[in-house]
Amino acid sequence: MSNHTDTLKKLHTRLIDSRDGYREARNDASGEVSYVGFFDRMISEREQFHTKLHQTLGAEGVEVDEKGSALAGAHRGWMKLKDSLTGNDEGVYDEIINGEQQLKELYDDAIRECAGHPQYGFLTEQRQSVERAIEQARAEKARHAA
Repeated sequence: MSNHTDTLKKLHTRLIDSRDGYREARNDASGEVSYVGFFDRMISEREQFHTKLHQTLGAEGVEVDEKGSALAGAHRGWMKLKDSLTGNDEGVYDEIINGEQQLKELYDDAIRECAGHPQYGFLTEQRQSVERAIEQARAEKARHAA
């Protein structure tokens, strides 16, 4: 299996983790509109990103698992605990920013590994959307801190 395929499979799993994490966070949101709207946008975006990558990998004959990673489940549990203990909106956004930064780094790896594979050109646009999500989360964090 090539490096680009390995990296893309990791990205595929991370997109599932991200979508599922936002779904869980959405379900746990205390009705605050800014959280709900942000989470809904991220769920929709991550589902679209996952679907596009899944279809492109499938067209190459690459089989991918539709389960997220075990580590993501542990992380979501930690976030839930942290939120229940602190009730700190800034801490929640710190965790979102951290997760999005990690996703962005994985996109950087995938883009680098997929140089010369034009069917993966969409990764650059998806990475830009992740960068925008980081900026949105930073803005929300600042708004909550004010």
